[in-house]
Amino acid sequence: MKTLYKVLPIVLGVGLFGCSNSGTSNNAVTQDSASTSTTKGKDDFVSQLPDTAPVIKVGTEANYAPYEFKDEYGNVTGFDIELMNHIGESQGFKVEVYNDPWKKLFDNLDSKNRDMVAAGLTYSDERNSKYLLSDAYAPLPTSLVYLDSELNIKSLDNLDDVSIGVLSDSEPYQFFAKGNYAVGALEQYPTTFAAVQAMAQGEVDAVADDSGVIRYLLNDLSSLDPIYFDYEGIDADGARKVFLIDKNQPELLEKVNVGLEGLKKDGTYAVLTTKWFGEDLTETALKQQKILGTS
Repeated sequence: MKTLYKVLPIVLGVGLFGCSNSGTSNNAVTQDSASTSTTKGKDDFVSQLPDTAPVIKVGTEANYAPYEFKDEYGNVTGFDIELMNHIGESQGFKVEVYNDPWKKLFDNLDSKNRDMVAAGLTYSDERNSKYLLSDAYAPLPTSLVYLDSELNIKSLDNLDDVSIGVLSDSEPYQFFAKGNYAVGALEQYPTTFAAVQAMAQGEVDAVADDSGVIRYLLNDLSSLDPIYFDYEGIDADGARKVFLIDKNQPELLEKVNVGLEGLKKDGTYAVLTTKWFGEDLTETALKQQKILGTS
């Protein structure tokens, strides 16, 4: 190990310790609970729709900051939740969020106890065959982050001496475990935060995960100077975050996509992506749409 770094602060804020890759299985145990869009919390979103407005039940797993997690009040919040609240507001439906355990996310959607799932999920052919998938809403590729500038990672072909920390059974783990690229070591951790902490303590050289998750975790750590290498393009499946919608609700899919497009045009999307990811992703999202042929 080339360099040892300070131990990360014990407290980084509510929600960070529970980060997991919602694109795969995870062992977190969560309570099955609901919160409506009128709940006061971190974002203070209050729906202006009438009580008679239809309600869409949205399943999530509040364990993947900044996409969805519990804030200091215990409310489920995050980018996905705020985005869905605003989409619903523009399309005339209220959003009722349920914090479900990972496996139950899909069981509840299959049994029609939920109308859709918003959980930082990425595109896959399997999901596309089973559910209706929204247009991509967060063009954030998978990245490697490291602290030692001497590593100078510019390609996946020069990782022979690099140890990489990943979330257990996550997409980055599966990617590197295939053996297409030689790495010094591949270490699994129960949370992305644990992997980042291991890197800060010098136990691994780098961490691989969704770039939005990694940047969110490291955003307030001024004691560290992270270097990022996005090894995927915005056209890769890992950069295509999608909402899963019940196969029998094409009208809901249309509303979600129309609402998402409207938020990009009126500036709301810019505000939300800047808030949660530190930059306006509007232009990148539009570029992704063009590449994927969904514009």
